Amino acid sequence: MIDVTDQVEFNNPDDELLPLTKCVCGKTFESWDFNIGVYDDMPTECSNCGRKFVFENNVKVFQVE
Repeated sequence: MIDVTDQVEFNNPDDELLPLTKCVCGKTFESWDFNIGVYDDMPTECSNCGRKFVFENNVKVFQVE
């Protein structure tokens, strides 16, 4: 897998879905028209370039001193 986070645009995830609004190839989508999931064995393919995507969501909690 290749980290392309800085090459795409997206809105906030909803559980196991992340709405991509801009693909690596530059194609733009309306929110929730192109959704990618979290499962490596079920990637979502861009209708324009054929690249396949999944995402992971990492949350960090910090104590401020």
